[in-house]
Amino acid sequence: MSVYQLNKLCHRTLDDLEFREAMKRDPQAAIAGFDLTAAERDTLLAGDVARLFEIGVHPFLLSFLTRYEIFGLTTEVYSERIRKARDPHRSA
Repeated sequence: MSVYQLNKLCHRTLDDLEFREAMKRDPQAAIAGFDLTAAERDTLLAGDVARLFEIGVHPFLLSFLTRYEIFGLTTEVYSERIRKARDPHRSA
């Protein structure tokens, strides 16, 4: 699992304008340089913030994707999807 890489990618979206624009133009190409599994890549490209949260991506960092509407994530879409997440830190 490449949670560090996923968190780094989200953070870079905020700090790096060139990367952010690449994410908007061609997200698949923009994330190619990150060490992610095929499942992580697919989850990210689908904008599945619930699953990303469940595997350990910080929700604050995920919100950067929404801020710039990357992967089709608007505030409304993010809110709807994140509500479906199970908190990985809460005991069952």
